[in-house]
Amino acid sequence: MIRRGITNLRYSCYSLVSNRLSTRLVFSARCCSNKDNDRTSVGNAKSNERDRTSPFSTLEKYKIFKDEDSPVIFDIVEERFKTLQYDTETQDGYQGLNLERGKDGVFDIEHLVDLLQQEQAQHIFVLKIPEEVRYVNYLVIVSGKSVRHMIALAEFVKLVYKKKRNDSDRIPKVEGEDSGHWIAMDLGNIALHIFSATARKTYDLESLWSVGAEYDELSRKPEDPVLEILQKHSVYLRDLEPANSGE
Repeated sequence: MIRRGITNLRYSCYSLVSNRLSTRLVFSARCCSNKDNDRTSVGNAKSNERDRTSPFSTLEKYKIFKDEDSPVIFDIVEERFKTLQYDTETQDGYQGLNLERGKDGVFDIEHLVDLLQQEQAQHIFVLKIPEEVRYVNYLVIVSGKSVRHMIALAEFVKLVYKKKRNDSDRIPKVEGEDSGHWIAMDLGNIALHIFSATARKTYDLESLWSVGAEYDELSRKPEDPVLEILQKHSVYLRDLEPANSGE
């Protein structure tokens, strides 16, 4: 009986020690797990802090502003010319045009007419000027559909001229571009006039150059009513003599 009691006592003590040891192991494992989690959290926090303070992380998130990336804002004149360039300089803008210099000048007359027809110039009028006039070889008069179309015609003629010309050929000046009614260009051997519909009727250059000033009603029209009265009585005035002419 005594031996059995001692055996039971030893067994109870062994069980108690085993339970305490297992409890300590579980507690130790939990503590290690919590420490690992704390270390991971601290590491993530430090990593996030480095991301916030590192300039390289900012470069990845935000695009650096550069002058060349900013849009260009044109003034009124540049914007208008830019729009005209867009209308005239298309991908195949020169297709079908002769870009070689002409024989009589930068433009031969037939090449200029082809260009004007392609750009839908209206009522193309061509007149050969006599050599004794010593002006140009040809006078070309066209009409534009609108002010914008008139300017586009002149600018495109100028662009093609620059493609065709030699270094010795001067670049023509576009005159009257801001008038809105009459644009003139001296192409060397050709004088080009681009009119609005109303201005073309008003000035009637076709009649002035084709029939002459003596048959052109506009050129013969008196500029002043007083001058008109004097012209009507010019014959009578020529016949008058001073009162003391017989003395």
